[in-house]
Amino acid sequence: MSTVTSIKGIDLSYSSSFDGSSLRIGIVHARWNAPIIEALLQGTRDKLVQCGVKSQNIVVQSVPGSFELPFATKKMIAGSHVQANVGTADLMGMVDSTSSLPTEVSIPSGSFDAVIAIGVLIKGATMHFEYISEAVTHGLMNVQLESGVPVIFGVLTALNEEQALERAGIGKGANGKGHNHGEDWGAAAVEMASNNLAPVLLMGKSGSGKTSMRSVIFSNNPANLTSRLGATIDVEQNHVRFLGDLILNLWDCGGQETFMDHYLTSQRSTIFRQVGVLIYVFDVESRDREMDLKYYQECLQSLKTFSPDAGVFVLVHKMDLVRGDKVTVFNKKKLELEEAANDIPVTVFGTSIWDESLYRAWSRIVHNLIPNAPVLAKHLAIFGEACSAREVVLFERTTFLVIASSASIDQSSTDLSSGTPADGHSSMLGTRYERTSELIKSFKHSCSRSRAEFQSLEMELPGYTAVLDELTRNTYIMVIVHDPTIETAAIRMNIALARPKFEELQADNNNVA
Repeated sequence: MSTVTSIKGIDLSYSSSFDGSSLRIGIVHARWNAPIIEALLQGTRDKLVQCGVKSQNIVVQSVPGSFELPFATKKMIAGSHVQANVGTADLMGMVDSTSSLPTEVSIPSGSFDAVIAIGVLIKGATMHFEYISEAVTHGLMNVQLESGVPVIFGVLTALNEEQALERAGIGKGANGKGHNHGEDWGAAAVEMASNNLAPVLLMGKSGSGKTSMRSVIFSNNPANLTSRLGATIDVEQNHVRFLGDLILNLWDCGGQETFMDHYLTSQRSTIFRQVGVLIYVFDVESRDREMDLKYYQECLQSLKTFSPDAGVFVLVHKMDLVRGDKVTVFNKKKLELEEAANDIPVTVFGTSIWDESLYRAWSRIVHNLIPNAPVLAKHLAIFGEACSAREVVLFERTTFLVIASSASIDQSSTDLSSGTPADGHSSMLGTRYERTSELIKSFKHSCSRSRAEFQSLEMELPGYTAVLDELTRNTYIMVIVHDPTIETAAIRMNIALARPKFEELQADNNNVA
């Protein structure tokens, strides 16, 4: 007797690459067709645990039937945003004393990363099946689109009881027990929750230069073309691809007073919920200091309420317009912004689109968003020692932002002075990496205008030799050696030998992200 293997179903080997240890998953299930529901629920929970989700972070709630799933799912998501350490019945404002199915008795604090809606609909003699199936499908879709939280469709729509039993893995017919689709839903929840990226908010008053700096860093436009850009209207969401598969969910928020007022009132919970990083931009030449500080403080308080773990970076922008001592002006503004933040930690940079300071600030910001940046730095140091390099620097291919370095970089340093050493060597400028970013970006732009493509760069000078070459598909590496006996060919050979290891490290980085 031949066995036919179905090609239907999710690729569980791919989904197993995601780590669910930090995730919080909600499950809402119907109580109709209880034996089938029990099997599906068990399969879902087993897969979630297998993917690393902690059992205490799996919250289960039941409702009478599948028709109630959209409402219950919406209530569960909304309730998790405002309540903590309460019973699951309280979470949804419902009584759950009738269910014999397993239910968590309490929930940990925090919102849900994904919710799985489980139900079983079996066609009968009337049109009831069609009406309920369509209503539940559209209802659950609307919940996830409105809330921004992934909702996994775990509703079986079977033509008969035998089909439903097989899809719960408890079939009794000629086809055997079948496959438990709850496993697929658990895996899908972990994958979607892992890909549901925390927003990076880019905020500040209109005209502060937010869109211009975004254009220079991520769209590779030269600074002299940014004057053509218009003002951002409301919230412009961009999924910026970084390091290949690492996606930055960048929200560029319009800074007109009407929009700022909306962000801080009716849209407050939407804008500031589950934020990863807030980047607040100040125009150093702004004449409306009091209003600027008011919006800044209100944004920080909103962030503290809805995303207390978010990092905060403040960019004092357009420093090129400052007359007089730029360092004194910056330090005074930095002190003012740190005091206005009260007990919220902020990192303040002085920036301009006309020099390397913008790359310095964004390199530090992005460094904090890369999960395994310290591991990359460690391996760069090993590589540098192996090839007798004085310094090794890793750049992201598209933006040319500094990802990591073999030298010790003070990630908290925001000193505006370009002459301040970064590693204690007085002969080396602290902004040398960022100056390299700016120069190479400009050179790449010149190459593109002449229809040429930048590939690599070699420099042999009396004091040192530098090689800039592609390391992985998404990175460039710069190797600097002071020993005049080391040939550039040897440096390139070492880069080629290190390439597989760094490809592996980058793949690990993307899986963690």
